[in-house]
Amino acid sequence: FFIDIYIIIMFRSAARLLTCRLPLASRRTLVTSRARLLSVTLTQSSEWALNRTLTYVTARHMSSVEAASHIAPLPSGLKTAVSENGLDVKIYYLECLAQATYLITHEGNAMIVDPRRDVDAFIEDIKTLKCSLKGVLETHFHADFVSGHCELMQRTGASIYFGPGSAGRTKFTHHELKDGEIIDLSSQYAFHVLHTPGHTPESVVYLLIDKTKGNKPLKAFTGDTLFIGSCGRPDLVGSIGYAAEEMAKLMFYTLKTKICTLPDDVQVFPAHGKGSPCGKGISGDLYSTIGKEKLTNPALQFDDEAKFVKYLTEDLPVAPQYFLHDVKANLEGATPVEEEIAKVHRASAKEFKSLLDVGTYVVIDTRETSDFLAAHVSGALSFPLGSAGGTVVGVQDGNFAIWVGTMVSPNATLLVITAPGRELEALQRLARIGYNQIKAVLNGGFSTYSSAGYPVCTEKRLYLKHGVKVSDLITNGNIMLDMRTPGEYEINTVKGAINVPITGIYKELNSLDKSKTYVAFCAGGYRSGIASSILRAEGFKVVDIFGGFAAISTYEPEVTMTGVVCPTMKGKIELMEKAFSDISKQ
Repeated sequence: FFIDIYIIIMFRSAARLLTCRLPLASRRTLVTSRARLLSVTLTQSSEWALNRTLTYVTARHMSSVEAASHIAPLPSGLKTAVSENGLDVKIYYLECLAQATYLITHEGNAMIVDPRRDVDAFIEDIKTLKCSLKGVLETHFHADFVSGHCELMQRTGASIYFGPGSAGRTKFTHHELKDGEIIDLSSQYAFHVLHTPGHTPESVVYLLIDKTKGNKPLKAFTGDTLFIGSCGRPDLVGSIGYAAEEMAKLMFYTLKTKICTLPDDVQVFPAHGKGSPCGKGISGDLYSTIGKEKLTNPALQFDDEAKFVKYLTEDLPVAPQYFLHDVKANLEGATPVEEEIAKVHRASAKEFKSLLDVGTYVVIDTRETSDFLAAHVSGALSFPLGSAGGTVVGVQDGNFAIWVGTMVSPNATLLVITAPGRELEALQRLARIGYNQIKAVLNGGFSTYSSAGYPVCTEKRLYLKHGVKVSDLITNGNIMLDMRTPGEYEINTVKGAINVPITGIYKELNSLDKSKTYVAFCAGGYRSGIASSILRAEGFKVVDIFGGFAAISTYEPEVTMTGVVCPTMKGKIELMEKAFSDISKQ
């Protein structure tokens, strides 16, 4: 206690010294930050609280000095609100990360479940609702995104909760839960904690109950234990020290004894949706019910443990390489996004060229594929950012952050290129997966670089709608590269195509021939666009097909293994061509 008091006194002195040297506007910011942080300092571990407090205040000042002073929050991703009797559940969903955050409010109290790293939107909504955040409920140590639990604790004083076995693993103070523990939300509602190991050892489900109706279960916030149409995979880095088969057995027990025993009308709110690498075959629905999942979810159809273990452990996709990095970040407690972005230099064209000449950086170009192909720096990797701040993934888009984290090492130092005005958005979305090692972002868009006369590369993309024939490409000696998963390849592909899944592309480089020309394709073109840029950076000659296999099976089905037009693929390419046409008109 006396050590904490001493730290507060030191902090006050340091803050006053810093404050007196700042402009009036910055002083006001510091005073607000100091008041907010002092309210929670006593409850945190001393060293951690001091470091984070001074860092946070310093970041606020840095942000007021630099161009990133007022970083506008990205769209919140608020999809819908489930309301009844004054109880509100707001669903914030990022399609780019396939990740959900939940804000539950009643009687002026709020709890947040699995918050993403950029938390400004949540705090603003809590203020608008005139609520007080009482707790940050984490279902487990996430591997696929960096959580905002520490920043929420700093800025609101809310306690952080993790499941059984979490004690001693973190570098910040949190409450280790016990199976069966009750966390009050209001006079009427509370959360009943269910320990649900299987995805990770410490995983929990937060079961919202009505205390006035005999603790009637209403809603289950299931994290990565139960998805809509699936369940959490057992082999990820959060489970280090446990074999996948061992975790799968725990998941079988969890689903049978903790999930399937819940009433059928209990609503299910999972942490992830379609496109997440944390499970296979996950639905795009935002929520469901226990009754529906018991009828339709493949993971809940097993009575035999051995068969379930086989189902859960076979045909798992490769885990993205950033997962271990993000688990570590979540155990240590991430610094505020604003602080990380303030560190990134906004480079002029001349400065950017000088950094390129050093040659030790990975260049990430986040512009649309068509803009990238028209002009880009040699060796740059194409990862289109997509639209709407990651809240929506259009038919022509992909999971930007997940693919960067899958294909680029989290230890790499990055140079970032964006469309004009999207610099801060790109940095925020990279920060969501813990990619903070960014040397610089090109300021003002790529035209500032190309108009300065620096060398650029141009490439082409093939459009079957415009008369390009796959059969002619093959006849002329081009090699077809199917960048999709083995499962997609086995269903149907181009006759004679080589399957090189994008996740294994670096392992297959030695099997490819730099004297040949390759034609890459995936389902719709997002993955093949990334893969083509990687192969070109490695010295290969490669082009890819707009619309991927959807275009091939629609315009030239005779070159495919089945030889027929797939209605689903036909619908996909029609949507993509319309989207591309709409973008071209803008």
